[in-house]
Order: sequence, then structure tokens, then C-alpha cells
Amino acid sequence: MTAAVSAPPKAEPLRIGLIGAGFVARQHLMALARVPELVPVGIASRTREKAQSLADEFGLPLVADSPAELVETARPDALMVLVSPQAMAPLTLECLGFGLPLFLEKPVGLSVAEAEDVAKAARAASARAMVGFNRRHYSVFGKGVAKIRERGRLLAVHIEGSERMAVARGTGRFSDAVLRAWLFANATHTIDLLRHFGGEPEVAHALCASLHEPLGDQFAACLRFPGGVLGSYTANWHSPGGWGVILKGEGVSVEFRPLETGRVTYADGTSEVIEPDADEAGLKAGFVGQLRAFADLVRTGVLAPPSLDLEGALLTMRLAGKLAAAPASLD
Repeated sequence: MTAAVSAPPKAEPLRIGLIGAGFVARQHLMALARVPELVPVGIASRTREKAQSLADEFGLPLVADSPAELVETARPDALMVLVSPQAMAPLTLECLGFGLPLFLEKPVGLSVAEAEDVAKAARAASARAMVGFNRRHYSVFGKGVAKIRERGRLLAVHIEGSERMAVARGTGRFSDAVLRAWLFANATHTIDLLRHFGGEPEVAHALCASLHEPLGDQFAACLRFPGGVLGSYTANWHSPGGWGVILKGEGVSVEFRPLETGRVTYADGTSEVIEPDADEAGLKAGFVGQLRAFADLVRTGVLAPPSLDLEGALLTMRLAGKLAAAPASLD
């Protein structure tokens, strides 16, 4: 008679502390409810009323007045820093001192210089950190790339990153400092997709002009990636449009427009729709996937692709800076 083999003990959920109580924090709490390996145990915010409201809504046991109080009282295994873009760099530098793994909303700084300072401090602290470029975790992206690979090589990556500046200014959610640095605060989402799909650019030729924005608001770039993959990036922030991705393969093209939906077209004219995973329904796409990746980082100390650490996020910031170099006026 063969002895029964007992299942390995189930790992205890990781205790997560949240810093920040705005719109993005609420979105992360919604996603955390679908990731049982992570349990939020407290929240800290400069605005206690907002933090208390989220704690009441999601059943968090602790509301703290500072990150230090959160760490001392809740004893979390890791922290999620989910504050406004202008506060990310200084607060990240503060949180590196706790020695805990960090999930950091992007951008970690409103300039390349700020991102350099944070990355340097993280290297000195041997920090384990993940930066939340959630679009890298879109389930439709992985499925689309697989369709390309089934037929052969990826040949080209084309990104449109037009920002809706009128909408951004009209929400009232963003400070003047963030709006002036919108290239880094938000446009890095689509700029990062160049690196996500193509790898590190070997050659990049960029043109930039400015209608209104100090760092530019009209962009056109052509790039070459490893393996001879070609790419382009275009963005016109004050014209109707939005975000889109087209991947070109051998006898197949995949288009994501809007980014959360995909369509594959084959050389014979047939096509098919790419459906997102069911666990993304009702949430910001990619949030569940990136939280699972963060859980793996906390448990193993290893951040697996396609996630970005601070060094990877810095490379995206540098690429954004290269695209915006010496903007010309359109006056």
C-alpha cells in the first residue's frame, strides 16, 4: 500500500501596507481583492479622511498618519507607494529606509534626474522594488505576441501615444508641475511599450515640436531594435486620437486600439479578436497581473519579466527624454 503524500503547506498571505489614498490606491485595493496571496493590512495618507474612507470600504484594520507609523504598527511584509506623481520621488527615498520590498506607482520622478537619484539610492540600499507599468501585464498583449511568434519573427512595432491634454487639464486631478512634466508623468506608458515589445533600442532618430507643452507635444521617431526589428512612435497631444499599438509579423498583424482590446489579421484576410483574461473584468487592465508579479518578488527576491524595476523604469524615462530632446516651437 502506497503511503499518501501530503500536500505542501499553503504559504501565508503577504501583508501589504498602502501609502496614498487617492484614485489609484482605490483601483489597487479593488485588484488586491482578487489576489489572495496579498492582504492589505493598513493604509497611510496625508489626508486621513480619505484613508479612513478607503479603510472602511475595503475593511482595512489600520489607518496611520505616516509611513513610519504604518510600518511600525502594521508590520507589513511589503509596501505599495501610490501617491501623486510629484510626491513619488521624495516618498520613495523615504520608504527605501524601511528595508521592505516596494511597489511604486509610475512615474518615480517627474524628470530623468529625479529618476536617476531614486535608482541610485535603491542600488545603494540593495532594494527590491517594482514600478507599476501595468500595461506590460495586459493579457491581450501576451496573447498578441504569441500569435506573431506562431508564424515567425516580429518585424515591426508601431506605437501611437497621443495624449488627451484637454481632458487631463480638465479633471482637476493634476498639479501644474505634473501637467508640465506630462511626458514623464503619463506619456511614458506608451513610450515604455517600445521597449516592452521591441527591447532596448539600438538606434533612435526623433523629431519633436511644441504647440503648447514645455517638453513637447508633437513627436515622431523611428527606431531599430535587436534582431533588426523596426519601430515607430508618433504622438500628437492636441489632435483627436488616442493610444494604439500595431505589431507586424510574418503574414500576420496584431492591432490594439484601444490598448485593452486586440485583433489579429492574417495574410489571407481572415481575422480574430483577442479577448482579455476574465480576471481583468471590471478592473484596470494589468493590475491583477502586476500584483501577482509583485507577490513573487516579495517571496523570491526575483522580479521576472515583463515587470520593471527601478533600473528598467529609468531606461524608459531616458528614452522619453531622448524623444523630447530640443523641442522646436510651432509658432
